[in-house]
Amino acid sequence: MKIIEIHSIRRSGHHAFTNWLVNNLLNTAGSIGYCPYKFNNIQNGNVLWVNEAEYNLNQVKKTISEIKPNYLFLTYESSQYREDGKNSSLVPKNNINSLFLTPYLKEEWGVTNTITFSFIREFWNNFASLFKLFPFYMEGKRIEEVIGWINYYKLLLKHNLQTSGGVFDLWIQDKNYANVLSNQLIGIDNKLQPLNTEGTQSSFENTKLTVESLLTRNGLITFPDWFMETVNADQELLELLEKQQSLL
Repeated sequence: MKIIEIHSIRRSGHHAFTNWLVNNLLNTAGSIGYCPYKFNNIQNGNVLWVNEAEYNLNQVKKTISEIKPNYLFLTYESSQYREDGKNSSLVPKNNINSLFLTPYLKEEWGVTNTITFSFIREFWNNFASLFKLFPFYMEGKRIEEVIGWINYYKLLLKHNLQTSGGVFDLWIQDKNYANVLSNQLIGIDNKLQPLNTEGTQSSFENTKLTVESLLTRNGLITFPDWFMETVNADQELLELLEKQQSLL
């Protein structure tokens, strides 16, 4: 079993990115959306894609043990995780690594290779999509939740910068960059245009998905004062964003 863990945040484009990887791996046209469910058993156990893998870890482990796929994709998108169903407590994440892969499980599943990968989107575009998805943020509701997203983004960005993780904004516009990521993660040359692969529905309705529109989402949002003040008061975040901008 080969395991690829992709750590991201909501509205980062990680579903489209992972779907692009799976379509490349299976040599399909890119138009097939392989992630309608939490557990996506593809080609009768050849590939298993677990979406929102940070929730109900015990069920995730049970399902993997039952299927034992050749390729396992685990995608994460939240700042918290929980061991069981909705009745168990949510626990904040404090690092970017596997939430449950132990030497014992790796041996039991016959794991031959594991990749821990972070995939991130430019900060302002990512948060523009989050604010569009959750419009009550604009009204100053659930501010602590937004601060949780900011802290998780910093955690992801640190990992991304340290490990040369994937960047959505480069992936959608640079063919050579996309090819490097495809070879890095699945050992195959890229055959697909990233924008032609399926993801989850955009937060912005009635907008055509083009490179330009995806790179300028922040221009469609006026962030509230409380959010701008929070960002500008976070010196660590500002320094990280400066490093991020130098790569884009």
